[in-house]
Amino acid sequence: MNIKRRLTLRFVLQLAITGMVVLAIAAVTFTWMLLRFLDISITRDFANVGLEQLVESSKIDEKGIQFSPSLLEQVKKNKGWLQNIDENGKVESAYNTPKDVPIQYGPGEVVAYWTGTQPFPYTLAVWIQEKNGRQFTLLYGASNILDPLLKKMSEGTFDAVDGDLVLPDSIEREIKSSQAFVQLIDSSGTELLSYNRPKMIPTKYSVPELALRTLYSERYGYHVRSSFDKQTGQTWIVGQPNVKGADTGQKVWVPEEVKIVIKGSLAMLAALLLAFILLSLWQAHRFGAPMLHMLVWLDSIGNAIYTEPMDRKGNRRSRTHVGKWRRRYRVFSDVMVSIEKLSANLQRDQALRQQTENLREEWIAGVTHDLKTPLSSITGYAHLLAEPSYDWSKEEVRKFTRTMLDKSAHMDMLISDLAMTYRLKTGIKPPELMEVELNSWLHQTLDQAAANPEYGKQRIIFVPAPNEVRARLYTPWLERVVNNLTANALLHNPSDTILTVSLTMNDLDSGFTIQFSDDGDGMDEGTLNRLFERYYRGTDTVSSSNGSGLGMAISKGLIECMEGRIAVESSPGQGTIIKLSWS
Repeated sequence: MNIKRRLTLRFVLQLAITGMVVLAIAAVTFTWMLLRFLDISITRDFANVGLEQLVESSKIDEKGIQFSPSLLEQVKKNKGWLQNIDENGKVESAYNTPKDVPIQYGPGEVVAYWTGTQPFPYTLAVWIQEKNGRQFTLLYGASNILDPLLKKMSEGTFDAVDGDLVLPDSIEREIKSSQAFVQLIDSSGTELLSYNRPKMIPTKYSVPELALRTLYSERYGYHVRSSFDKQTGQTWIVGQPNVKGADTGQKVWVPEEVKIVIKGSLAMLAALLLAFILLSLWQAHRFGAPMLHMLVWLDSIGNAIYTEPMDRKGNRRSRTHVGKWRRRYRVFSDVMVSIEKLSANLQRDQALRQQTENLREEWIAGVTHDLKTPLSSITGYAHLLAEPSYDWSKEEVRKFTRTMLDKSAHMDMLISDLAMTYRLKTGIKPPELMEVELNSWLHQTLDQAAANPEYGKQRIIFVPAPNEVRARLYTPWLERVVNNLTANALLHNPSDTILTVSLTMNDLDSGFTIQFSDDGDGMDEGTLNRLFERYYRGTDTVSSSNGSGLGMAISKGLIECMEGRIAVESSPGQGTIIKLSWS
């Protein structure tokens, strides 16, 4: 899997994880809000909401029916009571039940109390539901203060002092203990009298106002009942807080549900912000750290430091102690491998440059010596010839002159080789190719080379091709290559070394090969690998005046400029084979 696919997969996975975190936070928030809404609904309307929750959360064991303790606690907070009756009307279990509540009901008794056709000191709610094959019949009763109080106020006659009702002590105690209030309004909705009225209760009502407060008590914080007297046009209003003991001195401007939504939304936003910060830090750790490490490494490479940066303990940051990739670096393994290869190549090139520089320094020292030696001879003989105190014979003058010409030729060869290497480096082309028959040309060229007295006699054997071999080559360059290879084989090997030069046609008549094979000492692997390097000589630079260290590099360059190839095979004690091939 390449880095593109790995990064794509990793980012898709990161986005999926982020989406799952967001969904989880949203789910937790919405669940919390729903539970809070349910708690509010149970608090405000336990008769319809709480009884259903009681049945759903109930468990049946050897002790009987077990209800949720938190819901039973809510029954107690509402100053209510709870009974569970069987099919015959007998109470099976009860909670917080007053003494004046029956423990056995007849078939029509529950309905009469429930519908209000029979007087009952409590507001009664009935809930019937089947669960796990068992039918539950729950009776929930709550103190009914408003209806009896409203009846007393509408049927009684009371005095007033400065707009305040004067009530009997018993009614006052009843009103204050239940945190209730009483109002009397006229036909226009204006308050005439009141008792214990909170500040949030208005002193003037419109028709919709009183209707809304009666129907939607949860909006205003009070349960309200009213009784209209048709003869006088006046209306008695009684009210009681939704939650006993709550602070009802101020109007509820923001409903409890809206507060829960605001709290939940703020909590969700804070959780999302925290989650994104943590995910960002995690992303920075997983992706930022490796990328920063690679940038530091590249910067080190720019400063010629090719080793991977280490941690404080001196270990590689990207790999374990056994050499495996660390988890966060696996995605970038291809890039890291490329950087490692780049570092290795640059380090090797730096070593080669340094090695080449050293070789060049050595070669310059050797060439300088090689040039100074013949120059010293030329200068010395020139001084001898110019000395007026000596009278040299013609034979001595000729001897001095021949020596000076030989040394000059040697200096010219060194300078020519040096110039040729730089010309080859710039990519020169043969001046003009010419067609030549190689059998006869090689025979003639090798005969001329064999005439060199330094080579000895009968040390060159030529094996021609059986048929004519014609090729288009630049013969001065090829002649120089032949002379270089011949000199190397005969001058740098024992005096009894034989050089065999053979010309063969390649398969299918697609080219030809000129092979130089000697039975000399051969070369070791180090010398063989560096044979075509400029400035390199297999022998010591100053040990011989023959050669410049550029012959093989020049030969290789000339052959390649003529679109040929050169290959060398050699091993110590087995001689050397050099092949010049054209296809």
